[in-house]
Amino acid sequence: MSQSVRVLNWNVEWATPRSPRGPHVQEHFRENGPDLICLTEGQADLLPASGHVITSQADTGYPIQKPQRRKVLFWSRSPWKNIDDLGSEGLPSGRFIAGTTQTKFGLLRVIGKCIPWSHAHVSTGRRDRRVWQDHLAYLTELKFILNRLSKDLVTIVVGDFNQLVPRHRAPEHAYTALMETFDGWSFATEGTIPGLSRSLIDHVAIRSPLTCERLKGIPRRSVSDLRLSDHDGIIADFTLRS
Repeated sequence: MSQSVRVLNWNVEWATPRSPRGPHVQEHFRENGPDLICLTEGQADLLPASGHVITSQADTGYPIQKPQRRKVLFWSRSPWKNIDDLGSEGLPSGRFIAGTTQTKFGLLRVIGKCIPWSHAHVSTGRRDRRVWQDHLAYLTELKFILNRLSKDLVTIVVGDFNQLVPRHRAPEHAYTALMETFDGWSFATEGTIPGLSRSLIDHVAIRSPLTCERLKGIPRRSVSDLRLSDHDGIIADFTLRS
């Protein structure tokens, strides 16, 4: 039987090791022992010192007050190869990273993204977009990227999707675009997650032969009621179908 690989996915809202909430976030890394971590809105020094880190590009079109911040970061126990921090020229910048790493069941291609929220660059940043424009542009380009993937390559797509699955408040056309982009994939993080009181917008999408055998939510508030993030996180164990 194939061994499982544990993935932790969380938007940590720019937590740092020196902030009051940073050590609490890091405690989740230690307690859960992930093989792979995807952070969105994070920075590399929050991640475990051992292991290997790759990140998205810095420029998201917004002024960056702290240069170490990145929209998407990966940590793996094993080194990364075939690293791509662009995706395509048409993607909204600074929100994509992909790499291949060795896992317990072999090579795994990991694609990470932080899909722009509905009001990206509408009233802040460049202020040159309409509501949902960057979000939809990202999905269009991501669809091309996913369609070019080899069917023989075991792959997950992970990060901040900025939509609930199933749909809740997003307009129908935006949700339809998300589903069309991920045609042939399944959302391991769909619906209600054990340990959480709400659905996620931080997802893991998978395709055959991967299967999810366990999910556990990471609440956005600590047991002492300290606010850790404005997002809940997720821990997911994956294995290969025999």
